[in-house]
Amino acid sequence: MNIQNIVALGSQLRGLGFDKMGYLLLKRICFKPESFCITSRITREKDQVSFEIYFERSKKDDSYFLNFYDAVLQKEVPLIQAEIAGIDIAGLEQRMSDINWKVAFDINERKQFTAENKASWENEIAIESIIDELEKLDSTEDGKPISNNLKLKYWANIPDVETIVPFNVGKNRQEISQRFYLFEGQAGISVDEAYRFLQNRWLEKQMQIKRKQTDKTETEENGDQASSGNGLLKKKRISKPKGAKRNKAIQN
Repeated sequence: MNIQNIVALGSQLRGLGFDKMGYLLLKRICFKPESFCITSRITREKDQVSFEIYFERSKKDDSYFLNFYDAVLQKEVPLIQAEIAGIDIAGLEQRMSDINWKVAFDINERKQFTAENKASWENEIAIESIIDELEKLDSTEDGKPISNNLKLKYWANIPDVETIVPFNVGKNRQEISQRFYLFEGQAGISVDEAYRFLQNRWLEKQMQIKRKQTDKTETEENGDQASSGNGLLKKKRISKPKGAKRNKAIQN
């Protein structure tokens, strides 16, 4: 095993802002795959940034190199303070935040369970109640987007989630992604630089959305004015004096 290669990769990752990756590299490289990916997740203010870091095996020797990484900025999703389908959205989110979902979705966790000791399965009762309410939200037009946002917020990037509770909510509208390539001899884009870049793209996207909304509003207003003007013109034409046609005939 090329330990120096692993040390060098770990040092390169630290330079980019990914810390404590050495052992993760070791665990994957010992299987000698052609390529592999390591995931990482950071929090910046109220935003989440997910990273998928891709490595490839060199064709010349057994060393590996960092090829690129994908960064996904997930903005905090504002949830409405309301009741939908009899469900208090704020209360549901609070109960979801109280659950350690990474542990909850670890179906291989082993601990003592007895039917008589309700305290040993209170967490599972709470989870079942949450799932019931998410299903109720999914069944309504207004509730489905709220359910999707909650699932994205608390379940995204947890291993094996979709094998237990399949959910395909599509791309989050509050999400921006970008791929950053690494080239030999160059420092590469750091985690903080990637975050600033994605933030700028998100702000640009919001400006474009507002511009389109403004243009749409102005077009609709102009259309309404044009329709109103045409109506007045038609009314004026209809209101011709009754003798107008007869007078024209006499002139001829």
